[in-house]
Amino acid sequence: MPSYPRYMILKDKSLFHATWQCHNNDFYLKRKWAQQKYYDLLIANKDKYQVTLISFNLMDSHPHITGYIEEAVKLSNFFKTVNSQFARFYNKRTNRRGQVVMDRFKSPIIESQSELLKVMYYIDLNQKRAFVNKHPKDNEFSSFQHYAYGKEEPLITDPQCYIDLGETPEERQEEYLRMVEYILAHDWKDKKNYSNIDFIGNPDWVKMRYFQIKAEVARRRELKKKKKPRPPNEADDNQDQPDPVLKKSKYKK
Repeated sequence: MPSYPRYMILKDKSLFHATWQCHNNDFYLKRKWAQQKYYDLLIANKDKYQVTLISFNLMDSHPHITGYIEEAVKLSNFFKTVNSQFARFYNKRTNRRGQVVMDRFKSPIIESQSELLKVMYYIDLNQKRAFVNKHPKDNEFSSFQHYAYGKEEPLITDPQCYIDLGETPEERQEEYLRMVEYILAHDWKDKKNYSNIDFIGNPDWVKMRYFQIKAEVARRRELKKKKKPRPPNEADDNQDQPDPVLKKSKYKK
């Protein structure tokens, strides 16, 4: 699958799953003070860039964050600010120089609220799949404690898919925990590609989105061809040149 620029993938009013890797796949987020700083930067900048954060899980080498963005361009500005501030802080704290965040962040679009809930369950279990923790309740910097046990969490906003799980907060927490426990008992090892793709959703919807992008690419190419200046032909080259016959016919008085 060809790579497309973010502006052709991420649109206004989109649900997203964002992640990035530490440079050289190192574990710059492993220390508690590093995770706390990154968490604080997310809180400090989310309102400034009008990013609604829905769930998160900070791994040792990368974060996972889901959310909603009204204006797509603001998501890039948000992560540019947060990641650059974190890199400067980390380098100063550890007395090092160089890159902290590897490349640009990835931000696949999520089709719907139902697909969002699947992604939330999945990223809650990342430490389990990495054999770091046996249960997501042991993930300190994660939204699981909020959705499963009701812990107050200032970073995130409950999505509609979570609100629909029950009529009361207790019912929602019970249903969320029940689903995670079910996955733990059955298919927690099942890996999903929720990071290295452009779209998360129904296969037919994904095909439609790629079709739309290909059509947009073709349209832009056609416009570029039309705007390209026409190369001068031979007649154009000779248009402003003096007639050699007339030039030779001149004589002195």
